Amino acid sequence: MKQYKIITAFFIFSIMLMIFCKRTEAMEETAYGYTEISFSDIRQEFAEKYQQKKEIMKYRDIGTGDWPLVDSVQLIYEKHYQDIPGSLSGPYCTYNAKGNFYAEVADKSQSRIVLVYNGMSENGKCYLFVAQEEHFDTEGSMLNNTSLLEFYAVNLEEVKVYEAHKTTWGGVEAEEYRAATME
Repeated sequence: MKQYKIITAFFIFSIMLMIFCKRTEAMEETAYGYTEISFSDIRQEFAEKYQQKKEIMKYRDIGTGDWPLVDSVQLIYEKHYQDIPGSLSGPYCTYNAKGNFYAEVADKSQSRIVLVYNGMSENGKCYLFVAQEEHFDTEGSMLNNTSLLEFYAVNLEEVKVYEAHKTTWGGVEAEEYRAATME
C-alpha cells in the first residue's frame, strides 16, 4: 500500500511540473541572426541524427561526445578498410574495459583489425588513431603480439584522413601527416 501511495504521488508531482512549467526556449545562431528553437525541437533533431548514425554503423552506447570519433572512424574505414577481405559491413564502435574508445573494422580467422583512439593532435585539429591487428590462437584467446599497422590523423573540418606511414611508436611520420598534426 505504501508503494502505491509513493508511485501515485510521483505521477501527480510529474503532471504538475509538466502543467506549470513553461516551455524553455533556446537560441540558435543562423546566418540571418537569431531564431528561437525549443529544447524539444533540439532533442528531436538530436534523436534523428542519432538514429541515422545508428542505422549506418554498429553502436554500443556511444556517448554523443564521442560522435566525432565515430565520424573519424567512418572516414578511415571508407578510405582504407571497407574493401579488404574480412572487413565488417561497418565499423563496430565501442569502449574497452578502461573506457577507451576503439572500433573493430575487420575480422579475420585468427586476428582482427581495430582502430584505437590515441587522443588529439598537438594543434587540436586532428583525431589520432592507431590501427592494430590483434592476434588470437585457435581457441580464440588473444595472444600478446599485437601488430601496429598504421597511424592515422583525421581532420573532420577538412574531411581528410592523413596516414603517418609508420608501424612503430617511434620514428618519423610522413610529411603530410606531420604538417596536419603539428607533431
